[in-house]
Amino acid sequence: MYEISCPIPFSRTGVDGRLKLSEAVGMMMDCCQFQEYQEKAFGEFLRNNKIAIFLASIQIDILRFPGFRENVRTAVKIYGCKSIYGLRRLTMHTDSGELCMIANATGAFFDLDAGKAVKLDPAVFQVAFDEAEPMECLPHKIPAPVAEKIQCPSLRVTPSLLDYNGHLTSAAYFAAASDVLPDDFAYNRVRVEYKMQAKAGDIILPELYLSGGKAVVDLKNKENVSFALAEFSRADILSHL
Repeated sequence: MYEISCPIPFSRTGVDGRLKLSEAVGMMMDCCQFQEYQEKAFGEFLRNNKIAIFLASIQIDILRFPGFRENVRTAVKIYGCKSIYGLRRLTMHTDSGELCMIANATGAFFDLDAGKAVKLDPAVFQVAFDEAEPMECLPHKIPAPVAEKIQCPSLRVTPSLLDYNGHLTSAAYFAAASDVLPDDFAYNRVRVEYKMQAKAGDIILPELYLSGGKAVVDLKNKENVSFALAEFSRADILSHL
C-alpha cells in the first residue's frame, strides 16, 4: 500500500469550494505512480522486460467531495493480477477516517517492443498484494450509448495537458467529459474506459448521450474513433461498503 496525506489546496477546488472530480483523479494517479516506485523489484522487472502499464479503466464511487483545506489521505493497494490486467483499489479518507471516495482501477500491461498487450503471471515477479476494501465493481467495458447524440464543442490537446509519456493525462479525460454534462446533472459514480491515447494536436469531439438517469460521454477524434468513454450515474454506494 502507498498513501499520500495532504490538505485540499485552492488550485484543486471548484467554485463550490470542493475538490474537482478531475483533480481527485489526478491525486489518485499520482498516488499510483509513487506506489509503483515503491515496488522496486516489480519496477525492475517491468524495465528489464520493456513492459509499461497503461490505465485501461477506472470506476470512482463518490460519497462526497472534500472541501478546501480539508486534510485527506489518498491510498492505493495492488490487490490482483489477471491476464493482461493489474488491479488496484484506491481510497480517499479524511483524517477522522471518513471515506470520501473509493475507486477500482484496471491497468493493462503493454509490451513496448511488440506494441501490444501482454499477459503476466504474478508468479514470475515480486509485488506486494493487499486485501482490497469492499466495492461494487462494474465491468471495465462501458456499453455503447444508444440515446440521441448531443454534439458538444471540440477541444484541442495542448502540450500543457500532456503527462510524462506524452499522452493526455487521466485527469484531463475526466475534465473533458464532465465539462459537457448538464448543469443540473447529479451523479455519484463515474466510469471511464480508455481506448486510445490522445496526444498533442489531437482534436477531441465530445458526444453526450442522456438516457435512463445516466450520462455517457464519448470522446472521439475527427475520424470518429473513441479516445475514451465516460459514464456518469447515480448508485446506492453505501449498501456495498
